[in-house]
Amino acid sequence: MTVQWMGASFEGKFVPASEGGIHHRNGESGQSSPSAKQISGERVSLNLLGDGYIEAIDSRDIEQNTQQQRQANLVIAGAMVNAPVLETIGSSAKMQVGRLGWKSQHSSLMSSCADSLRNELGMRNRLYPDEYPTHAPEDSPTPFDTPDAKTHKTELERLVEEIRHTRPPARDANVAATPDAQAGEELFTQIGCAVCHVPTYKILPPGTRINGGMYRIPTFIGKKIIHPYSDFLLHDVGTGDGIPQAAKPEYPDQSTANKFRTPPLWGLRFRSGQMHDGDSPGTEAAIKRHAGEAAKVRDRYDHLTPEEQRQLQAFLSSL
Repeated sequence: MTVQWMGASFEGKFVPASEGGIHHRNGESGQSSPSAKQISGERVSLNLLGDGYIEAIDSRDIEQNTQQQRQANLVIAGAMVNAPVLETIGSSAKMQVGRLGWKSQHSSLMSSCADSLRNELGMRNRLYPDEYPTHAPEDSPTPFDTPDAKTHKTELERLVEEIRHTRPPARDANVAATPDAQAGEELFTQIGCAVCHVPTYKILPPGTRINGGMYRIPTFIGKKIIHPYSDFLLHDVGTGDGIPQAAKPEYPDQSTANKFRTPPLWGLRFRSGQMHDGDSPGTEAAIKRHAGEAAKVRDRYDHLTPEEQRQLQAFLSSL
């Protein structure tokens, strides 16, 4: 599925339409200044499997990615985003390295799910309690997420717990064992794809407190080795649409307007449309679409022999 984001460029800055810029089935987006340039863009709904592990990656490992990229001499310089942990917002929200969402606009799974619950599923909750500006006053209030009478858990808490218990998508073991896929994996590293699509992380130890101290990493997640193939940094790869995203309007970062988080490649073989808008019908088309910071790596792919390109595609089809 895709979600449409809408707004306008005014005096060099993106100003979101009503409802934070997300276009809903009901209600119209707010009118902008006549002098503003209208902007809209699509976002593919992201895979959630394994997000509990991404949440528990050491922020220092993501920061290290920025340092290594600047040493790779490939004109690649990912931007690390600090995002609010919304569940700590009692006084002022604590900040943490972002890693969830197309702009890494969320640093905790609780924050990310609360955003989706309100803005995509239409349910207000304790982190996003405000009524929708387009809601008609004469109508009943929009549903609010309240604790279940039996479990005493909210839908948000149950959703976060469920996602934290999902395992990351596993590779296709049969394809991964083929000589073509193994050769393709070596090429993936050699031409520079792995500079942004970082293969491996080790999760923080069990018991480590993250998310401003609000969450303790459980045993079933802690210290595991995962292979998401992402640096969780933002890059300009020539596909930007001028739309920055933030956890809440008070945390805008206009510098992210034409940048996107490197999407994790685990589970790649289950997707149809690629890239942030789903407009690339397969991995070959997605690679060809890379420009900007990724132009040099794309050129290296273009200079591979047809056999080598086939091997690299075999590796991608195993993910």
